Amino acid sequence: MKRIQNNVLVAIALLLGTFQVEAQEHSLTDEERQAKLDSIIAETERHFGWNDDTYSVKTAKEMWLSGDAKLLLQGGIAPLAYVGQEKFAKKYSVDYDDFGCIANCSDAQMAKYNTAIIDCLTAKFGKGWQDSIRKDVPRLDKYGVSVFNNIQYEGNGTATIVLPVIYKALGRSASDPEESGFVRDIIDCVSPTSMEFLYRGVEYYVPLSCNDGSGETPLENELIEITIRAFNPKVFRYSKNIKPYPFCVIEAINLLR
Repeated sequence: MKRIQNNVLVAIALLLGTFQVEAQEHSLTDEERQAKLDSIIAETERHFGWNDDTYSVKTAKEMWLSGDAKLLLQGGIAPLAYVGQEKFAKKYSVDYDDFGCIANCSDAQMAKYNTAIIDCLTAKFGKGWQDSIRKDVPRLDKYGVSVFNNIQYEGNGTATIVLPVIYKALGRSASDPEESGFVRDIIDCVSPTSMEFLYRGVEYYVPLSCNDGSGETPLENELIEITIRAFNPKVFRYSKNIKPYPFCVIEAINLLR
């Protein structure tokens, strides 16, 4: 098991190392950088047989709605069975899918998939599931951690974040009137409304982009995917009084239907 994991890490390190060298040789645009990263991810998936599309957030939503939801695990050569896990599955209609030694998707996709299922659990049952869930579920350790911790900003001072979230409501004021001038300086407008959503067990209010044309409104407690644009306060130099901090807007909404 360790040998396989080490080979994976070495291969990814070599690919990323090549990318870093090329990036140092000439300055990449955001588009070129993203295209190169997409290429690295695709090559890694091809080499190790990962299929992230099979474990998309849309699939997680479909499985949840059908009553066949499973949390993804990588238990090793000899998968473990935990006492009482069948009771968890029966009570919450969520079972476990243990990949064993070799995962069928990347760690990042496994984490995103599990986060979506766990937030569905929270939206329906509250947080009672935490007492009986297996503690080795990937991304469970990040539950309750703010999405705005350790954001990796691009050179232009912004970051694009795609999240699976539980929709709650629209309508809360996007910003205090006294802050409108600062917000307009950042995004050239002031959004008239914001969205309340749940992510990793934490509720947020984030303004919608003024150009948002998503049209149909999600259903309450529906699992959707949103694209957030965050602005680095060190670059845009706005006050900590602006909420949310760091300031961000929802640029796109994917209903996953």
